[in-house]
Amino acid sequence: MTLPEGWLGPEQNFLGIDEPWCHPQQAGVYVLPVPYEHTSSYVSGSARGPSAILEASRQVELYDEQLGSETYQRWNGVATAAYLDLAGKVDKAAVDSIEAFVRPHMKPGRFVVTLTGEHTGALGAIRAHARRWPNLCVVQVDAHGDLRQAYQGNPYSHASVMARVVEEGLPLIQVGIRSISPEEINLIRSTKTITTFFAAQILDPAGPYEGRATKWVPEVVKACSGPVYLTFDCDGLDASLVPALGTPEPGGLGWYDTLTLVTALAEGPGMIGMDVSEIAPIEGFVAPQFAIARLIYRILGRVRTGFDRH
Repeated sequence: MTLPEGWLGPEQNFLGIDEPWCHPQQAGVYVLPVPYEHTSSYVSGSARGPSAILEASRQVELYDEQLGSETYQRWNGVATAAYLDLAGKVDKAAVDSIEAFVRPHMKPGRFVVTLTGEHTGALGAIRAHARRWPNLCVVQVDAHGDLRQAYQGNPYSHASVMARVVEEGLPLIQVGIRSISPEEINLIRSTKTITTFFAAQILDPAGPYEGRATKWVPEVVKACSGPVYLTFDCDGLDASLVPALGTPEPGGLGWYDTLTLVTALAEGPGMIGMDVSEIAPIEGFVAPQFAIARLIYRILGRVRTGFDRH
């Protein structure tokens, strides 16, 4: 099979897999690169995040030793679309274009991973999934609340993206939050559809969950009211694991706690889609994007194939 126009081959695609495993006609996973960046407020460079993740992914070992299998075969392949060209669009126009890009790719039995730059790019992907699964709930792994009504005068700032999600009535479960404003705290306290698990509560051994994933992860799962859409801001992880970030924060999730969380979400309410944002690559330092590429592949290994058929 020859790849149709608009799809990336093994020299550019996620995992570097060859045909037929990268062909969109058969693949159960689609990876959609959306390099959007407009409102970065500290370190810029997240627009290069999707390409850095794709490049690093071609070094990821395809065998998952915990599962005892090669995940891409279980999904009948992973196809990677060509990068979305936003042609200078920003804010609402960019979000609308991202939604329009993602929506046609959602089909029964397919899992869509959107790679974006700043977290605002996730909003279009979330809206696309919500149109297909109106009962979904959004699980946000993040260091920041992202619940400001506007930041630096822009309601489409990366610091406001989850406020837009809440406005649309979608249940929001936040995990790993450790940088937040009084405005956001007030919104959390006054909004029944927001459940927040602060990093200090779940990760500190002196906290109520004693820092043990076996205690706090079931509570996250219990808070999910429907199938999960995972929006994964890479600064949700501890900055010692992934330091190449637009807004780094210490004290975040570790590797195995994150895997425990996504495994429980996949086996419990189920996961129907995800996005990854906010990697700002550091020249000559590939470990952060490699960690994220491997994490995405590990997550795919835990998601139930064909979930939305049931």
